[in-house]
Amino acid sequence: MAKKKKLLRFRGNEGKAMNENVVKKWIQQHEDHHITKAHFFGREIIEKILRQPSCVGIRIYYAIDDEGQKQLILVGADEKGANLWPSTKVKGKKGLMGDGGGNTTADGSVPCPPNCPPK
Repeated sequence: MAKKKKLLRFRGNEGKAMNENVVKKWIQQHEDHHITKAHFFGREIIEKILRQPSCVGIRIYYAIDDEGQKQLILVGADEKGANLWPSTKVKGKKGLMGDGGGNTTADGSVPCPPNCPPK
């Protein structure tokens, strides 16, 4: 008899705080091999995604845009880990919600370089 797969549930408390020295070491290890150091997303878009019904967190996808540039895409996720795509219907609402009719996903981050914090 096959083992029953345990159903993963997200609670919204995933992730943990990190020691500053470890963070800086890991960042440097990445910077040693890559030009793009970071992407900045503003609070407004992050909060908009988190306010979506049933959203318990944000999944961050690596992506390459049409010009071949690295991007990060933010997508809300529910407790079952399902992505909340703009086409996802929202229970209890007529039709869809958000900009143009669905949940919100985001790109449009500000890359570093050239927009890096001062050292």
